[in-house]
Amino acid sequence: MTYSSAKGHDPKGLSDILAADEAAPSLGRQVFNGLTGTLVLLVTGILVLLVVLWKSP
Repeated sequence: MTYSSAKGHDPKGLSDILAADEAAPSLGRQVFNGLTGTLVLLVTGILVLLVVLWKSP
């Protein structure tokens, strides 16, 4: 999440907001999340395609 303050001008542009208990995920976790998300989108797309083809004349 990013935040830009109207009162003070940040010379770097937008700055990150990090919660006190927020931990950065490891590289392995990021790769796993990316592959899992891609797989979910692929399966969803295939299901939509099958439904469209099934309903077509």
